[in-house]
Amino acid sequence: MHVSKIIGKRMGQKFEGYVDGQSTNKKIIRDVFQPGDTYYISGDVFVLDDELFLYFQDRTGDTFRWKGENVSTTEVENVISGFLNLKDSVVYGVEVS
Repeated sequence: MHVSKIIGKRMGQKFEGYVDGQSTNKKIIRDVFQPGDTYYISGDVFVLDDELFLYFQDRTGDTFRWKGENVSTTEVENVISGFLNLKDSVVYGVEVS
């Protein structure tokens, strides 16, 4: 999982957080490499190749990628449940080859 060091107000390395402070705190880890440092957990999964290029591969959580778009499994569940008049449904992404 990708993590980025938070460095004060430096553009590209600051993290302004979410409206909800509790959600913000879930994305920040502290004292990772030395006391007092802070890192942002993006939820993105990257692959590093032999030439040190990073490539986006996946996203953790309740989303999956379809044709280049992040799709929320929760939104799909809500549509299916409403359309079929179900109390509950479960949606998850699978690899299509």
